[in-house]
Amino acid sequence: MKKLLIGLGVVVLLLIVAIIVVPMLIPLERYKSEIQAQAKSATGRDLRIDGDISLSLLPTIAISVENVGFANAPGASTPEMATIDRLDVALQILPLISGEVAIDRFILDKPVITLEVDKDGRPNWQFDTAAAAPAPSGDAGGGSSGDAAGALKELRLGEVRLVDGTLTYIDHQSGQEVKVSDVNMELSLPSLSSPFAADGSATWNSQTVSLEVDAESPQALMSGETSKLAMKVDSEPVTFSFDGAARNAGALGLQGALALDVPSIRELAAWTGQPLDFPGEGLGPFNIAGDLEMVGAKVALTDAKIRLDEINGNGLFSVDATGAKPFIKAELSVEELNLNPYLPPEQEGAAAGGSGGGSGGGSGGGEAGGGDWSDEPIDVSALGLLNADLAFNAGGILFKDVKIGKSSLTVVLKDSKLTADLAEMQLYDGAGKGKITVDGSSGKPSLTADFDLANFQAGPFLNDLAKFDRILGTTESKLSVKSSGGTQRELVSNLSGNGAVVFRDGAIKGVNLAAMMRNISVAAIESSFDEAQATDFAELSGTFKIAKGIVTNDDLNMVAPLVRMTGAGTVPLPPRTVDYTVKPKLVGSLEGQGGQSDLAGVAVPIKVSGPWSDISYKPDLAGALEEQIKDPSAVMEKLQDEEGAKGLLEGLVPGGSSGGDSGGSTSPLDLKKGLFGN
Repeated sequence: MKKLLIGLGVVVLLLIVAIIVVPMLIPLERYKSEIQAQAKSATGRDLRIDGDISLSLLPTIAISVENVGFANAPGASTPEMATIDRLDVALQILPLISGEVAIDRFILDKPVITLEVDKDGRPNWQFDTAAAAPAPSGDAGGGSSGDAAGALKELRLGEVRLVDGTLTYIDHQSGQEVKVSDVNMELSLPSLSSPFAADGSATWNSQTVSLEVDAESPQALMSGETSKLAMKVDSEPVTFSFDGAARNAGALGLQGALALDVPSIRELAAWTGQPLDFPGEGLGPFNIAGDLEMVGAKVALTDAKIRLDEINGNGLFSVDATGAKPFIKAELSVEELNLNPYLPPEQEGAAAGGSGGGSGGGSGGGEAGGGDWSDEPIDVSALGLLNADLAFNAGGILFKDVKIGKSSLTVVLKDSKLTADLAEMQLYDGAGKGKITVDGSSGKPSLTADFDLANFQAGPFLNDLAKFDRILGTTESKLSVKSSGGTQRELVSNLSGNGAVVFRDGAIKGVNLAAMMRNISVAAIESSFDEAQATDFAELSGTFKIAKGIVTNDDLNMVAPLVRMTGAGTVPLPPRTVDYTVKPKLVGSLEGQGGQSDLAGVAVPIKVSGPWSDISYKPDLAGALEEQIKDPSAVMEKLQDEEGAKGLLEGLVPGGSSGGDSGGSTSPLDLKKGLFGN
């Protein structure tokens, strides 16, 4: 027994001697050069160790290295890819015997890492030479996630910290540079089967970003099983959180509650270095919350609640990036969609002239019709980036002053062809539907559009749309057009199609056609345009055709008590001009809707012509004379009445007066001279 105790004492003494003496006997400086040589052989780059190396063996293997640097790739912006002020590692010995790793301490102090991609696309973390990794045992296909867990029976982390780190990423191809500083991180893992926690922060673009991660069972994740997982990213520009479960079996899977809160999209974009060049004042607060399900490159968000500025909605959203192109599917319903915050600001005077009535030879549109079509190429490449199937429902839409009721829209994008189908739209006591197709597969857009609007009130609609309040009535309108071209000008010049419009039980405000008929001089036409004037009608209708950008109408027809009006002409869209003639005439009938439109009467043609920015209205006296010759019965009817003959003559002479001596008369000879000249 005594010998045994002596023997144990000797062993203890030897251990004590080993703990104290062995680290002193190990030539650490020689091993420093050996470590540097091995690093050079493995990577082709120099490893610098300028500080001291300290080593202890018991009770833990502890090593401390100071002032370390690792060389960068040739031509990089900095001499060293990484530097470390101090690395401090302490590892327990006994657990290693049973295949366990127990780290008492791992502290990385002030690491500075620079990751770069040169102009040829070569990253600096790609080394010239690399040590060949030994092939894993077992099948040639490699191990599964469970193999890693089997090789490592246990992992325990004590004090694990990264202190005051800096990470810089530079891409010399794109010019992008990102720097993250003040990186601090603490990890906690009592065992693989115990909860894992990570808590840290970093500074990017002058904003502090904090990170929290909690995993219930790292062992389960390493074995391809499911574990509870929670994470949170918190900063002033954006906050993101996830609370659910994760699974790492082949592809990473997540399932749980997701929340994203952005106080301002514009400020977030500016913070990331990508400021938005987007019109309007919108894109402020954005919030989204829902149930996330992700498996690899497939992501779905269901039961989502979305808020953008004052827009509130709900729906679902999914992305499948496993194919050649990402496929997006979404369904969104909103209560009220106000588009005004996302529109460019109104140019001063842009709406001028919308409600102004033209004058004989004067401008009817102010500067509103100015400008020209753009010759800038239209880029449709974005249509080929992805495929999509989107459904959108709104309780109401506000566009400028236009108020649209309940609407339903679906958008399908496939192989660079976009189809937007407006299945329902409530519009000013009426309803409408339409479809727009844009095909960018050829590199230049080709488009078709079909709209059908029924029983809407034209007055408030046109007033809200363009501040044009001259026409009132219950309206039906149809439009079908198509075009193709690489610029806005080409699209307008190649436009073709047809349409029709009908106004019922309405009025033309600002003009008294009956008063105009009594005198067709320029002065009379000017005085006929007055805010207090109006011409009521039972029906105003017309159809039009479009060919090569020229709109042609030849059947404008208005039926009203005592007045009929027809019209024909063109509106060439490419040069932005008008060449149109309207022919109002007085008739002897009080019939409105359903009445004849070809009744005998004296027509007074009015020429509407000029550029959109300066439309003029002038009497067509030659046309008036032709109309009378075409309708002798109307002339004879006038001639049978002395006052009628006098009015006819005065109406055909510019500047004629409707007054004069009441007792005077007009002879047939004077009438002849007025009609046919001397």
